[in-house]
Amino acid sequence: MNPVLSREILERFRGRRSALLMFLWTLGIGLVGYVVYLVGQQVASGFFGLGRLITTGFVGRFLFQGMVLLMVTAVVMVVPGITALAIVGERERQTLGLLQVTQLTPFQLVLGKLTSSLSYFLLLVVAVAPIIALPLLFGGMSLGDIFAGLGMMLLTATMVGSVSLAISARARSSRGAVAGSYAFSFVIAFFSIAMILAELLIFRGSTNEIIPPRGREIYSSWINPYIATVDAVVSPLSLRSDGQFTPFTPAELLLFSRQGINQSLGGVAFAGGGEFGRGIPFDGGIVAPEQEVRLRRGPVWIRTVVLYVVISGLALLRAARIVTAPALAPIRIKKVKNATA
Repeated sequence: MNPVLSREILERFRGRRSALLMFLWTLGIGLVGYVVYLVGQQVASGFFGLGRLITTGFVGRFLFQGMVLLMVTAVVMVVPGITALAIVGERERQTLGLLQVTQLTPFQLVLGKLTSSLSYFLLLVVAVAPIIALPLLFGGMSLGDIFAGLGMMLLTATMVGSVSLAISARARSSRGAVAGSYAFSFVIAFFSIAMILAELLIFRGSTNEIIPPRGREIYSSWINPYIATVDAVVSPLSLRSDGQFTPFTPAELLLFSRQGINQSLGGVAFAGGGEFGRGIPFDGGIVAPEQEVRLRRGPVWIRTVVLYVVISGLALLRAARIVTAPALAPIRIKKVKNATA
């Protein structure tokens, strides 16, 4: 095991604050999950006369989608705070030099800091795993959906943690490291949503529709973790005609728009005309079978995975370069000639 990881685990997990934070974290996620469940029940009340099985399946899907978006938000809010002080804290305690003179390479040092921070976040995820898996009892989603959501969440945590380490290695104070890490996290999570809306408005042309015509690619959606997570969970993209709003609905409408499809709660319209997939409009409250969409463009989540992996690698290399111990200047010995009598 990496020595830095071993030391960090002992320091983080043996403190009393860790147990208190774990309790408050589990309690908070449980309360929010219960609120999402109540909201799902209220939305499911629109299924009049369709039977308890369909209603229960919708509640399970609604609860799962709400929990997935909640966990992605937790990544954005928690991971920067955990990793921002990893290196700058060592510098302020004047212990970074001791780590630099060990037999660990700079990359091993940075990787140990990253894995220790992510291991603590993974412990938080494991603590609420029963709550996340609770929608399986209701139906409406599969075990593969859970793995897809967790996979994108862990990738997002790794990318945010890597960039936060690079910022921590560069920062001169703890306040600057925390501010920079949260600024980056907010840019990719929330400012990217504003970029998506701006892109939709700019390229909508002369039409009054927000959806771009002919399924134009929305490049700013590649960096957003919410869009990528939704795309990974709902892949392959399919048309649903139940007419009900879920937490994934805004992102799904965006994913349909880049495929040239304008799907609303009331039906399906194909941008640019022509035969493209098969969609069954919502008609009289009858739930039609889901229809898979023939994709015009590749999934967003694959592009996001590649982008996040590149960002993570560059950030770790940058952090390793910064924490490299400075080379010692060569010592020059001057020869002194013996003085002649």
